[in-house]
Amino acid sequence: MEYFLPSSAAYSPDSSWVIQSKIDVLSKEEKRKFPRLCPDFVVELKSLSDRLAQLKRKMLEWIDNGAQLGWLLDPDHRTVYIYRPGCEPEQIVNPERVAGEGPVDGFVLELADIWAGL
Repeated sequence: MEYFLPSSAAYSPDSSWVIQSKIDVLSKEEKRKFPRLCPDFVVELKSLSDRLAQLKRKMLEWIDNGAQLGWLLDPDHRTVYIYRPGCEPEQIVNPERVAGEGPVDGFVLELADIWAGL
């Protein structure tokens, strides 16, 4: 899904989550289009053609536009960068899993299959 952010950027994360209260205020027509909002949680997975520095800037833009949590997965280095508002990104090398917080509290992403498959 593509989102139109308050900054006027348009991005499609690899995965995202929007809290229900943000969806509830959208009209039926707005729900049928790419929403003009920022998801609360985003995941970006670095592909071979992506540049890590560019993805890191994109993650900061997600946070600056209202995302409460972002994960950048770099399978080449088995590294997860965790983005939160008001904090420097946290870097975790070779984790087996990453646990959600805030809008996705209780969600756990098991990384073994992701690391093995890429």
